Amino acid sequence: DKYLFSQKIKKGLIFMKLIFNDATEIIVQQVESHGDYLRILTVGNTPEQLKVLFTDQSRTVHMIVQERGQTVAAHEGYTAFYRTEIYTGKIYGVVMYKQETLPETQSQMIQAAMLVAQMQAQTFDDEQAQAVKILYPQWQDVIGQTVEKGYKFVHGDVLYKTIQDSLLIQEQYVPGEGTESLYAVIDETHAGTQENPIPYDGNMALEKGKYYSQDGVIYLCNRDTENPVYHNLSDLIGLYVEKATE
Repeated sequence: DKYLFSQKIKKGLIFMKLIFNDATEIIVQQVESHGDYLRILTVGNTPEQLKVLFTDQSRTVHMIVQERGQTVAAHEGYTAFYRTEIYTGKIYGVVMYKQETLPETQSQMIQAAMLVAQMQAQTFDDEQAQAVKILYPQWQDVIGQTVEKGYKFVHGDVLYKTIQDSLLIQEQYVPGEGTESLYAVIDETHAGTQENPIPYDGNMALEKGKYYSQDGVIYLCNRDTENPVYHNLSDLIGLYVEKATE
């Protein structure tokens, strides 16, 4: 067991040591490489002593493991002290990371990458936005912010975009509740083809080349409206749409 192993080390029956970059060396029981981190088990060094040794980055930047005088492993760049560990039999351990692989660093990198992705997602067109809806903020999280026209967000699992410049998102103006002049739904289920037209709800910006349906009639948009329109599609014939079916 670990106690008998430690006794063998003390008696010189097993001899493994860790040699630091400054030639300091300690007796070790085991050195385990786990890719992102290094776990080192020692006998004869208290957690306090280990912390002193392993928080010196000039020492830990390069460490080699020797067994019976032969180098069996070399470890580079493990300069981030993470924690000490206590086992039975007065065996103590230390966990070391490379700075860039620290759990805290990884978490920060993930958060930064998500922030960048969220910023880039605001530049996507409606079709692209539908595919990455998870990237957009929830409406309640942007209350109090002033956003530009076309800013996309999610409310009730529905993707919306703002249709006014420099719009202040206010709590009393809930998407889908009489706020058609503020927000427009980004349709998620209809391709805008003649076979799969987009249902027109009286508050949409029409896009040239896409098909829309209202009251059982399909219309083809032949000119971008740029801004949402509120009239029936039948009233927009000759202006923005033409009938695709009779």
